Amino acid sequence: MRLVLRFSMLLAVAGLAWSQALTDAAGIVAGGSVGTGAGKKVGQGVAAVLQNVNATATKAARTEKPSAKIAYKSSAVAVLQTGPGGVVKDHSLVPPPPPKKVAAVVPPPPPLTPSVPAVTTPRLVLPPPPQVTAEDLKTLASGTSKAEVLKLGAPASRVTMFEEGHLVEIFRYQARDFAFGIVHLSDGSVTSVQVR
Repeated sequence: MRLVLRFSMLLAVAGLAWSQALTDAAGIVAGGSVGTGAGKKVGQGVAAVLQNVNATATKAARTEKPSAKIAYKSSAVAVLQTGPGGVVKDHSLVPPPPPKKVAAVVPPPPPLTPSVPAVTTPRLVLPPPPQVTAEDLKTLASGTSKAEVLKLGAPASRVTMFEEGHLVEIFRYQARDFAFGIVHLSDGSVTSVQVR
């Protein structure tokens, strides 16, 4: 490493000296062409410049002898070898193939435990609501309460409204598409019954 460093320094100094010498020589030649009468002094100047260049180059060229020789060992490995049949690859540098993949064995699921039969709760079945007939509506009298009317059966439609400060309800009874009775109530009691 020292040898390489010294050699590069030597080249740098020699390059600088050479460029300086060329610059000086160019200046002298230019000056000499202008003043041709001073020939002896120009020649002495050129000789002095060249002597300076020689001295600088000699200094730069001096090197110390290395005390120990540097030996470089080659660590190259032959990848290809030749044999009687041709080129044989050296397989010692090739990585081994990956291990074979083995499928995992999944254990079977545990057997299902018999489920407990679901407890069925009995469904409460209500009897169908009573069907109101025209004869049932004829039995209603004025002043019968709303609760007594609903005991006979639910009306097919209801209309509820406020009229002159009173709660008025109209129950309409019908069988299929035929309306057979209308009951008017005011404030929760029957005021009139119409049967067809």
